[in-house]
Amino acid sequence: MNRIYCVIGKFAEITQKIELKLGEICEKSEIIKEFGRHNIMNKEEYARVVEDASFLKEKMESMTFGQMIGIVYESKSLSNDEINNLKELLGKRNYFTHEYFKYTSYENAKEDFIVDEFNAIKKDLINLNSMFERLKLISNNQDSRLEYLIKKNNL
Repeated sequence: MNRIYCVIGKFAEITQKIELKLGEICEKSEIIKEFGRHNIMNKEEYARVVEDASFLKEKMESMTFGQMIGIVYESKSLSNDEINNLKELLGKRNYFTHEYFKYTSYENAKEDFIVDEFNAIKKDLINLNSMFERLKLISNNQDSRLEYLIKKNNL
């Protein structure tokens, strides 16, 4: 039984890490897009762009996960498949956080039921962690792209 509590807790933890990563990805995406709109960007323009992108990231920190997904969708920072995966994970996170223990009773549960539940939740956790790893890769790629663009513009 404790394993189920741990897996659901880990689900919440990774979801929060995903939320932070989404803010970073949107922030970098906005800066990269602005580089695309300018042939050459000067230091003042770059500072304004960074400030605006930082403001967006800061705003996102107080949003719900669902609101963040909407911002990410609008910014086109991720593919439609990735957005759909995030929406699916949001639904699972909300279920585990707000409903799971309302509708799942362990009072007289047999060990087989508990093991099956643990394995099912663990599978969802693996999918969630895969999404987090994918977002880290996207963020790292953005870092490389920004480094290149900053050097190209002598900033």
